[in-house]
Amino acid sequence: MTTVERRHRSAVVCEPTSTARLGTAAAAVSAGRTVVLFDPASGEANLVLAAEFATTAALAFMIRHTSGFVKVTVTEDECVRMQLPPMWALPESTGCPDLAVTVDAVDGIGTGISATDRARTIRTIADPATGPAALSRPGHVAPVIARGTGAGLADAVVRIMRVAGVRPVGALCELVSPSNETAMASEAESIEFGRRHGLAFVSVNDVMRDAATSIAPGFAPRLI
Repeated sequence: MTTVERRHRSAVVCEPTSTARLGTAAAAVSAGRTVVLFDPASGEANLVLAAEFATTAALAFMIRHTSGFVKVTVTEDECVRMQLPPMWALPESTGCPDLAVTVDAVDGIGTGISATDRARTIRTIADPATGPAALSRPGHVAPVIARGTGAGLADAVVRIMRVAGVRPVGALCELVSPSNETAMASEAESIEFGRRHGLAFVSVNDVMRDAATSIAPGFAPRLI
């Protein structure tokens, strides 16, 4: 076998599978770390974090490297329970994120816009004990309704959370290009961003491709 053949074979063997990438991302999420999730449909990447682990430091990092419009995936049933109606219910909104009315936590925050305040709001949304009265409307965090269709960014985030064994509520925000602050990060830039900051990378296609399996091999999720 030639040197070129050995290198090619090594590259093929070492290339992570969709399941492996999902498992790595889920393990990171379970440990409270941020991951990079790329969506081929939009050509954009999001920084994603388990909402229950949203800290001031994690939100400050997210806000600093993204558009700053922080959202939280919430299942449709939970939106109904917490009385989070769609922000815009008319069909003209087709193709846009399925946003619910924006919220702030009622207790323990100031104006609602700081990293500290938004982290508290995000943790409040993730808390299964949170009821409608614990959130004020409108606010500074936008819930994205995960409809459970098995497709799209919101459902992919929920899937990652469930594989990780955490609450199916994830904070996310679009990654800005490190080389051009007026544009969003490309797939190549998002992969490099993950490498530079030690963050796991996974794509929506990876998540959906693996949706037929229960968990990624070699990863045991926490029970909740």
